[in-house]
Formats: sequence, C-alpha cells, structure tokens
Amino acid sequence: MKFMKKLLVASLAMVCAFGGAKLTSGTVTTVKAAENENLKSVFSIDAGRKYFSTEQLKTIIERAYKNGYTDVQILLGNDALRFFLDDMSLEVNGKQYDSNAVKEALTKGNQSYYNDPNGNALTQAEMDEILAYAAERGMNIIPVINSPGHMDSILVAMETLGIQNPQFDGSVRTVDLDNEEAVAFTKALVKKYAEYFGSKSVEIFNLGCDEYANDKNTGGWANLQKSGLYKKFVAYVNDLSAIVKAAGMKPMCFNDGIYYNSKEEFGTFDKDLIISYWTSGWWGYDVAKPSFFAERGHKILNTNDGWYWVIGNYDKSEHGNGYTYDSAVNGIKGKDFTSVTGAKPEDNLDLIGSMQAVWCDYPEEVYEEDVVLGLMDLFSETHSEYLIRPADYTKVDEAISKIPTDLSVYTDESVKVLNDATAAVIRNKRVTEQAVVDGYADAINKAVEGLMFKAADYSKVDQAIEKANALNKKDYKNFELVEKAINAVERGLDIRSQDKVDAMAAAIEEAIANLELNKGQEQGTTKPENGTSGNVNTGDSTNMLAWGVLLAASLGLAGFILVKKAKARE
Repeated sequence: MKFMKKLLVASLAMVCAFGGAKLTSGTVTTVKAAENENLKSVFSIDAGRKYFSTEQLKTIIERAYKNGYTDVQILLGNDALRFFLDDMSLEVNGKQYDSNAVKEALTKGNQSYYNDPNGNALTQAEMDEILAYAAERGMNIIPVINSPGHMDSILVAMETLGIQNPQFDGSVRTVDLDNEEAVAFTKALVKKYAEYFGSKSVEIFNLGCDEYANDKNTGGWANLQKSGLYKKFVAYVNDLSAIVKAAGMKPMCFNDGIYYNSKEEFGTFDKDLIISYWTSGWWGYDVAKPSFFAERGHKILNTNDGWYWVIGNYDKSEHGNGYTYDSAVNGIKGKDFTSVTGAKPEDNLDLIGSMQAVWCDYPEEVYEEDVVLGLMDLFSETHSEYLIRPADYTKVDEAISKIPTDLSVYTDESVKVLNDATAAVIRNKRVTEQAVVDGYADAINKAVEGLMFKAADYSKVDQAIEKANALNKKDYKNFELVEKAINAVERGLDIRSQDKVDAMAAAIEEAIANLELNKGQEQGTTKPENGTSGNVNTGDSTNMLAWGVLLAASLGLAGFILVKKAKARE
C-alpha cells in the first residue's frame, strides 16, 4: 500500500510537470474571459478536525496564490474547534461565561474529540498573521464555524460549562434545536467569530449547516421535517445569516440541509445565503437540486464532491469512504470547472465559482503536504483557463536589485522619484495585468538611471578663500602661492569627489600657513591665524621715538632761552 501511494503521487507530479497547460497568448485571452466572469476558484482545507499550524496554512495559501486560486477556505470549527480568540468570554441570556473558562472547556472538547499531538488551537495572533499573509497576495480567506452539526467539541464545552443535554437525540456532534440555552450559546459563539472576521475585511463566512446528526443516521433532515423541528432549523440558519451580514460579510452554507427534499412549507431561507453545493444526494438523502436554489435567487459556489479527497484515504476498503485519492484525481481530470453535480445543461445557475476540498475525517492520519499541494497543482493545471495565475514579477525584482544600497549620496528629488516608483508596486497582480507589472519595472529602471549625485560640499574651500581675501597680499613676499591654490579650485564636482574638494581647501590653508612677510614687516606683525588680519596692535615703537626726539628738542630750546636771558642781565 505504501508503495502504491508513492507511485500515485509520483505519477501526479509528472502529469503536473510535463502535461500542464502553459500561459500562451491564447491562454491569456481565455483567462481574461474567465476573469470577466469574476468566478472564484477556492481551495478548502479541513483545519477543524485536524490541527494545522500557521506555517502549514501559509504554505497552502502560497501555493493557492501561485496556482491562481482566489480564496482559501479554512474550516476552523468542524467537529473540533481549532481557533480561539484572545477574548472568548460570552454573555448568553444574561449569563456571563469567563474567557478562560470557555477556552478550558473548548480545549477539553478538542481533546475529547481528538487530542492532536501537533497542537490544540490557533491563537488570535496566529490568525492575524494568516489573514495578513493572504491579504498581501490578494487572497481571500473564507472561515468556517460549522453548526448546528459537526459541533463535537463545542457540545462537550457546553456540558463542562453547565449547560444540560445540549445534544440532539443522542448525537455527539449536533446541537438540539429545542434546547434554547444551547442554541443561544451557539449563536453567541458564532457571533463572536463573525465580529472578529468581519473586522478583518473577510468577504464570506461559511456557517456550515450540513449533515444534521449524521453520526446517528443519515435521515437527520427527514426526521427534523417529520417532527416539525425543521422550522426551528430554518429560523436558526436565518438568525446566523443575519449575524454574519451585520458583521459586514456574506453568509454561506453547504447545500444538503437547505430546503431539504425541496420543501418550502417549513419556512423560507434568507436569499442572501450563498449555497456551497457539494452533493445532489443519494438514495434516501433527498436534497434540493441546484435549479431549485437558482429559482429562489441563491448564488451557488460549485463544491463538486467529485474533487474531494480525505487525507490518508487511498483505499476505500480501509475506511469505507469513497473519497479516495484516485477518485479525487479522476474527478479533477474528468469534471469541468463549472460542472455542478445534479445540474442540467439548461439550468440557469448564478455561479460565483468553484471549490476543491481536502478533508480530515480521520485526524489521526498523517498530513502529507506534498500530496495535498500536488492535488492543488493538478486542479490548477487542469482548469488553467479559470485559475488566473499571478503576474511574473521577475523584471520588477531585477529592477529593484539594481537600486544602490546607499541612497544618501543622491539628491532628495531623484530619490523621491525612485521611492515613488518602488512604492507603486502592487504585488498581487494577475497575469491578465502583466503589462502593468512590466510598467513597474520600467519605472524603477528609469528612476535608477535618473538618480543624481548630490553636489560636493565646498564650505571648507569657501572658508579658506574668505580667510585669504582678508589678507593684504602686499605684506607677503610669497602670496602667489595662495593665489595659485585658489586658482586651482575646480567647481561643480559632486559628492563622489568630496575628498578632492577637501584637498583643495587644505591646499589653500597650507599656502596661507606658509606665507612669509616682507622685510620691515616682521617685527610686531604676525601671520594670520584663525581668520584674523596680519596687522595685530601690540604698541607702535616709531611713534614713541618721535615723542622722545620732540621732548629732547623742547628741553634744549628751553635751556638756550634761559642762558640767553642770564647774559642780558649781566
């Protein structure tokens, strides 16, 4: 069996590698036509029954993005509940349930269903990361919190929190719609998640609403109608639909329980419900046909179960489950993208797209990531005219790689042009907008070519020249050295020649420092320093000599006059 599994996977890989469709110009034209129809291509992973880590889910999202899917549906509440909000406190009919108590009760429920060794539940921070990762790639996330069936963990949590007999008629996974306390608790819980995902700009919220009490028998819906309780199911679904719409999202649910057996006497479902149509029923399981929903105004997401695979299910005899690997491969190859099970060619369906799904009915089975990704590749290649792949950003990345590491040496204006060009890049464009993406690369390349170096800083040169201009060159016998240094200044250099410019300033300063005064100027005159003039006042010796001569002459004249007067008296 192990050998056969590997052989099947290897064969699939070869089909995808060598038989896949290529995006020729003709294919692009077809893809554009599909894009105009605005059809969704969704991949669904059952991360409710089995724990999936953040990295595992991001890997699925990344492959979905590269393969041209538009959405990834993540079942978070499906038998187990694998995502806890930070605040899980609830108020139900006036009764308060503490956040930690709710988390502990839900953890107990998960462990009761399947104590997954890989993890219990994603945190809010991890879900924030997953949603952001998808948004960066233009991918939508469709969360699923399933009820009133597939609630194993939640039912255990209710009992742990003191709610009596929440199960329906012996089912371990279905809430009793006659138990008002249990129903109110479920609605409050769904509302909690709806408000979170609504705040994250999620488009569609899947309410599940499938396989009522399928663990007890497959006549759950028929029994509900027989007992008259189906009216409460209609009201319950419509209440959940209103909660989702109030949170700003579109409600969706699986088809089998809605208008079961094409009966309307129990009430009318909200027309805004998107119908995820997966089965047209089987013997004793009489579901409404696609045309029935179309006639009542419901949009349909084609969820053909011919594409289903249950992880670990390679041989029907092993689990008694028909959703084997072989059946999934054959279904992907054999059923058209728009082939809705149970529909007729003449049916006028309001189809919003199609969804491929991988389930974890046996959570103990090992998750084979390569097999899941291989099925995604096969679906994408087989239906390549509908799955619009990402544009090729190779040229953009090459242009970005040419951007200089140090932009500080370029002018602010030219750097702004480059930054604007890189900021304009949107990374989630599809192949139908390849010309736009190539335009991003052209704009970046042009901006790189247009980068202009900043001018060199000449402030030291200008300061040195200003110092030289303050000198009287007649006072120096070698002032021509300063003039030569100034005349050697080369203007207009950019920042790459800053060392050269600084050397010009140093040459001028050196010439000034080496000036020699003319003879007769040495005493009492100092060379300019720190920008000062060469004429420094330290006392004038010439003026003092003149005053001395004048004083001596005056004394001599006074003596002469005195002598002459004395002779006259004699």
